[in-house]
Amino acid sequence: MNTLLAPQRPSGLPDTLRLPSRDTRTSLLDRLALQLGLWLLLWSTRAPRLADDRRRHAQAYRHQEANTARERAYLREASLAPRP
Repeated sequence: MNTLLAPQRPSGLPDTLRLPSRDTRTSLLDRLALQLGLWLLLWSTRAPRLADDRRRHAQAYRHQEANTARERAYLREASLAPRP
């Protein structure tokens, strides 16, 4: 293509560099859609709880419950203990 015959711009800047002014903030709807998309992506890549051995899952659950009960008992005793 012969550039001498192409239409010339007075400023010398191509149109692609002339961006219209735009809002720099993302709308609430777009942010919610992005959050939902991220949540769905994370949810879809999770490892299902019962996909592995049921016995191991039950043992881990009992262990977690025992730890929680032990922590509650400690906090109860600490809060009821007489203060010097």
